[in-house]
Amino acid sequence: MYTRLFYGTIQPGKFAEASRLLEEFSHKVAQQKGYALGQLLQSGDDIVGITSWHTREDLAAYADSELARELFRSITPLFLGVPTVRTYEVKLDFTDGVGKK
Repeated sequence: MYTRLFYGTIQPGKFAEASRLLEEFSHKVAQQKGYALGQLLQSGDDIVGITSWHTREDLAAYADSELARELFRSITPLFLGVPTVRTYEVKLDFTDGVGKK
């Protein structure tokens, strides 16, 4: 599994607009091949968008898609500066088997 993090600081007073935009796009992203998980985290004006994908190829196909480019073009003007995007390979998934005996 592979995870993509998208993070930065939203301009003051722009969080509601950013949230609406991200919610709108989340439905489209969730329909992409290999999509496994999506989350939006917030701490004050800082946000982290998380998507996880079953394979590296699935993540790469999404990252290179027009949908990802459209999201980046739409959300970037709401940030203070340019948001950061990082990709990670998931080495351990602690949710697998949690609570099972």
